[in-house]
Amino acid sequence: MAQKKVTTEHLAQMVGRGFQDMEGRFTKVEDRLDGIDGRLDGIDGRLDAIEVELVGIRKKLDNIIYRHEYEDLRERVALLEKKFTHLTKK
Repeated sequence: MAQKKVTTEHLAQMVGRGFQDMEGRFTKVEDRLDGIDGRLDGIDGRLDAIEVELVGIRKKLDNIIYRHEYEDLRERVALLEKKFTHLTKK
């Protein structure tokens, strides 16, 4: 009977050490996840700043004409000036 009691105690100690080992591993995983959370918070803040800057850039670009549109309008104005000059000379 004494042998069975020792085996049960030994098994209980093994299970206890297993739980302690798992607790240590979980602590390490939690620490790593906390670090990842911190880094993600930093990235999230940087993305917010980029979004704000992008909105500002888009607002500035709303009043800008594309080069091909400018060239097209320049040619049209030149043609109108030419026609107007021709009409006013008569």
